[in-house]
Amino acid sequence: MYDKKNWIVFFAIGIVMIFIGMPYLLGYSTNEFLKYPLYLGLLVTVIFAPTPTKRKYCS
Repeated sequence: MYDKKNWIVFFAIGIVMIFIGMPYLLGYSTNEFLKYPLYLGLLVTVIFAPTPTKRKYCS
């Protein structure tokens, strides 16, 4: 469905969204709108996390 480049871009966007929402999580900001990028970033990062591929060994 998505090629490798798109997966990496979505994963990076998720990481950036987590860092944007981090002040809300740590209590430095009371802005309620910062919780949405935090939780959406976590979701996007988990969905598009790189997974290791199995290698077939020749014996």
